[in-house]
Amino acid sequence: MKKYLILCFIFVFALTSANAQYKDSDHHHYKGDTCKVGPRFAPQAGDFTAAMVFGRGAYLNGGLVVPSSYSSVSGAAPYANDVDANSNDITNMVGAETRYYVTNRFALTLSGGAILRNTPAKLSIPGIPNTDVPAYDAVVADERIDASISVGGQWLFNTKNDRLFPYIGFALPFDYARRSLYDPTITVDNVGNVVITDLGARHVDITAFGIQAVAGVDYYIAKDVFFGFDIKPVSYTYAYSVKVPGPGLYNLEADTNTLSFFAQFSFKVGFKF
Repeated sequence: MKKYLILCFIFVFALTSANAQYKDSDHHHYKGDTCKVGPRFAPQAGDFTAAMVFGRGAYLNGGLVVPSSYSSVSGAAPYANDVDANSNDITNMVGAETRYYVTNRFALTLSGGAILRNTPAKLSIPGIPNTDVPAYDAVVADERIDASISVGGQWLFNTKNDRLFPYIGFALPFDYARRSLYDPTITVDNVGNVVITDLGARHVDITAFGIQAVAGVDYYIAKDVFFGFDIKPVSYTYAYSVKVPGPGLYNLEADTNTLSFFAQFSFKVGFKF
């Protein structure tokens, strides 16, 4: 429900901005040669746009299974879960995209984000038998990284509608994800046997990169406010994972190739500066 309320708020804000800025659009003057698609709305060389992107999640982290302390190392290969045939949601805010117009018709693009989490380990503390002093469990060290960045370029085209701007382009995505665990728990059984849970950190890393074709359209509801849609007609991703079950142990490596056609969609709401 919160996502729907946020989406409604963005649309209301965009429409309000459109009403306020429409009166000013007649005073907008272009720099240099015009793109000749409209005197008020077309992006010009030197302009920036910033947009919030909605759709399928942008972080590739399928197959991030940390090796267990007690059982076999999982053979799960990396999975490009940013591509899915049946789970695209226009209310899901997945990141931001910026564009810089080098010319009136060509823009450089940059999008991405990162999430970093780190929990330091704490040793366990044994309790005192037959007293009120309790035992304290260890705090498991937990490191999580999700990072995604994409650079590319887009070519703008003119239409008969001075608010409508279709484009085609390309994107070069790069993804990195990591999960790492270390349990410092040390236990002693009734006969004095010492059990060490982890000698060192167990972790799994995924590195992925690819190339994508991009096609889309922006519609300006005001001279500096727009919404749009885009699709990846062709997308290729290579993902490589390494699982490390502990210090000095053999690493398990796996890779996956993902080729998709017309399977990645997104919706955008943005501003031009």
